[in-house]
Amino acid sequence: MAAAPVRNDELVLLETFHDPTQAHMARGLLDTNGIPSVMIDVAMAGSGLGGVVGGVKLKVRAADLASAKALLADPMAFEDMDWSDQDW
Repeated sequence: MAAAPVRNDELVLLETFHDPTQAHMARGLLDTNGIPSVMIDVAMAGSGLGGVVGGVKLKVRAADLASAKALLADPMAFEDMDWSDQDW
């Protein structure tokens, strides 16, 4: 049986972080660039149980996956970000 195709609005895994701070920074970068994202298991990772759950998973819509990957791969993306505009 073939796997069902991924819908554009379905959440897909972008990246897994073992450091919750890095996950928050990546999410802030995505949000600033208009890419909504969701963090999974951030509370567990922050409590020291990140290894048990496999780290913090950052998910985006399937339609945004390619743009999100390109943004996180850009070494200058974090340099250009206005961190004072984040809602921490």
